[in-house]
Amino acid sequence: MDDYLEIMKACADAAGVKPAGGFVQPEDHTAQFGDIKLHWLDWGNPDMPHVLLLHGGSLTAHTWDMAVLCLRHKYHFVALDQRGHGDSGWTSESDRTLDGGDLMLADTEAFVDHLDLPDLTLVGMSVGGINTIRYAARHSEHLRAVGIVDVAPVSMTEGQQEMADYRAATDVQDDFEDFVERSIGFMPHRPEAHLRYSLHHSLRKTSDGRYTWKRDMRPRPATMNDSSGAGVDRESALWADVRCIRKPAMLFRGANSKILSPETADRMIEELPDGQLVTIPDATHNVHSDNPVDFAGALDDFLSTV
Repeated sequence: MDDYLEIMKACADAAGVKPAGGFVQPEDHTAQFGDIKLHWLDWGNPDMPHVLLLHGGSLTAHTWDMAVLCLRHKYHFVALDQRGHGDSGWTSESDRTLDGGDLMLADTEAFVDHLDLPDLTLVGMSVGGINTIRYAARHSEHLRAVGIVDVAPVSMTEGQQEMADYRAATDVQDDFEDFVERSIGFMPHRPEAHLRYSLHHSLRKTSDGRYTWKRDMRPRPATMNDSSGAGVDRESALWADVRCIRKPAMLFRGANSKILSPETADRMIEELPDGQLVTIPDATHNVHSDNPVDFAGALDDFLSTV
């Protein structure tokens, strides 16, 4: 879009981001992987150490933009739109009864093979962090290191409910400014220019001219509803995956997170064979967006050691 660079600069100014290499726009790429089309951003510098970024639920690859601007002069960043998000395709009707996490894991396996980048670091936030845990437990041979952003096999219910309420209240709005107003109410700690930039990449127009999220909002099939037993089994399986991550791993927790408790973060470090914890100040669950400068600094410190 014509104003992409201008709103990027306004966002960076509001977030205190000063790109060492100047302002650039990533290249958009798409490719077909089986029956799903995936979209990703490539920030250039392919001769630098490679980092693949996986966003959280209801977000897009652009959620990493501000943090990437702080570091792209030192690393080669690739940010993927996971299925059902951003400009990637949605799960077909015939596959909707399949486990969404399994499908995202299969996407990541195919995508990493497609990139064929040596010594890759995988960094994922929230849903992308769970995907990162599962991938790293199975494919350590493809990775140099792992970053997990504000997520663990168990989450605090308060934060989950707040996010669910926000999504339910903002599924479709008459115009862009309605989304801005609601987002300011939900995230008053985030500068308005930053919210506008995020919404610019996260919304699409509907056929009747209104706005909605760039994500798959179809109701989950009844067969996907979790029983308490299934949830316990999944949690146990994820803890087992955490214990199988044999590469250096950094857990990033937002100091004000309502998703990852301090106690669960401490358990993650105990369970990870080679894990470290960093708490980012002035950040909620969206650690890398709320405080991109400190997040980028902590990520750089970690990557510099591996």
